[in-house]
Amino acid sequence: MQKFAKIAISIPKEDLMRIEKIRKGLGMQRSAIIDTAIRFWLKNMEEKKLIKQYQEGYLNKPESVSEIKVYEKLSADAFEEEGWK
Repeated sequence: MQKFAKIAISIPKEDLMRIEKIRKGLGMQRSAIIDTAIRFWLKNMEEKKLIKQYQEGYLNKPESVSEIKVYEKLSADAFEEEGWK
């Protein structure tokens, strides 16, 4: 069973009014809307972290010219098999 904790936050009134309008239209509780937004943000932050690691990996060890030529040949062969030219 998931445990929950209560928090109190302060946000601009305009933001609260926008959130209220959206959540009422969706029929959601305020906590559910905020939880959804936080989970979205956390997932986005994790994705950014993984993308940065991926980019740094290529910067630290880029593909060689010979590797790129092999990948190009394999890609061209695969497309040709599918009828692309």
